[in-house]
Amino acid sequence: MVRFRPRYLWFYVSLALGSLLGLLLLAQSIVTYYQVSRFMIQAELRREAQRHVTALEREARRQNVGDPLELLAVLRELREEAPQRIAWIRVIDAAGRTIVQDGEPVGEPFSAERLWAAFELATPISEIRPTPRGNVLVTVLPLRLPRRPPVQALTQSVPRPAGPTGPRVGPRFVEVGLYVAGGRANFGRLLTNLVINSSAALGLVASMVILWLRFPDYVRGKQLEQQTELARRVQRDLLPAPDVQLEALEFSAGCTPAWQVGGDFYDVYLDESGRIGLALGDVSGKGLPASVVAGLLLGAVRFSSWVAGPAEHEAATHRLNELLRTRTAPERFASLFWCYYEPGSGLLRYINAGHVPPLIVRRNSDGAYEIELLEEGGPLLGVLKEPEYRQGCVPIRAGDLLVIYSDGVVEAQDGSGADFGLERLKAAILEHADRSCAQIRDEILRRVEAFMGKSEAQDDLTLAVARVRA
Repeated sequence: MVRFRPRYLWFYVSLALGSLLGLLLLAQSIVTYYQVSRFMIQAELRREAQRHVTALEREARRQNVGDPLELLAVLRELREEAPQRIAWIRVIDAAGRTIVQDGEPVGEPFSAERLWAAFELATPISEIRPTPRGNVLVTVLPLRLPRRPPVQALTQSVPRPAGPTGPRVGPRFVEVGLYVAGGRANFGRLLTNLVINSSAALGLVASMVILWLRFPDYVRGKQLEQQTELARRVQRDLLPAPDVQLEALEFSAGCTPAWQVGGDFYDVYLDESGRIGLALGDVSGKGLPASVVAGLLLGAVRFSSWVAGPAEHEAATHRLNELLRTRTAPERFASLFWCYYEPGSGLLRYINAGHVPPLIVRRNSDGAYEIELLEEGGPLLGVLKEPEYRQGCVPIRAGDLLVIYSDGVVEAQDGSGADFGLERLKAAILEHADRSCAQIRDEILRRVEAFMGKSEAQDDLTLAVARVRA
């Protein structure tokens, strides 16, 4: 659980304001959508019904039609012009009885009292009715036809039900049923924008909630990142300088972890006896776990008396193997090449514990370069209980090169999955064997990086180049 810290107050306030803004936008979008779908669409449909009635009256005046029965052709023409929008259209009398119609009306007719009230108040009647093809807004509007002679008018009049004022001639009405879905078409873009706004507001609220829930993990991640950066600095400080100049040896190395920290390490130092110890190891895995084991091995290599002689060297390798086997997980093992150079005898004594074989590059009697692999030693550290390690020994003279590297160098892959390989490494060394150790190191690492291109390194890249001085 991450404790609340004042420096994160601004973040929590931002989350609260963002959530509040998202809720307000969502509520406004919902209200607007409701108003559009409930009121504006119905208002538009009522205006459309009014336009149809106006067109019907205009056509009746043009044809001088006073009898509603003569309007059937006009009703059909109006409905045929918009069959997907008009469900039905009919003319009714003041008692709600159908005089003439086109289409199939749905629902009970309006009562005479309601029709008369709407006529006297000059307000239309409208209501939503469900139909098999969708909801329909039914709107009733008065119909004004051209006047005919009184006799004809009296013949077509409908008496109002008896009331306080007695019998009375009733008006005619037009009932128009319009599909609600047709009215939405006029507001399609607006409704689409409302749906998008609602989705955006909902997404904003969801994002704020997710951020609120994930923020403790973010803080822990930042803390871990800081700790990892600190571990990287510690690991870098534990390694020797990239370029070391000793009286008998020139040394240059480079270590590039695949992650912030890695499991590769190297070391070079001058012993009190005058021998020069060199080591390069590779712990299985990457990241913090591998770096911890690498730091353990680095300390054990530096502070053990392995450069005293062959027996001490082999015994120290056994101790390292037992240390890893008993104090780390089974999947934690390491390869190690460690050697020491005796300037007096001109010998390089080494043990290769499961490491990729380093290279000795020297000129032969013909002046051409030849390469020798250093493979003597034993298995990986931390795997077997009682392994056998034997020290190897090779003469080395002034001008000879020793190239030690981790498997991340030769196993670096390009975009197609091909390895950099040992042959490319040898070619880079031979082409620049006359240069300084630093230049050879830089050229090899440059070629490896160029070979990988945009591919990410799958393993740590560590390389050490040493040359015996005259």
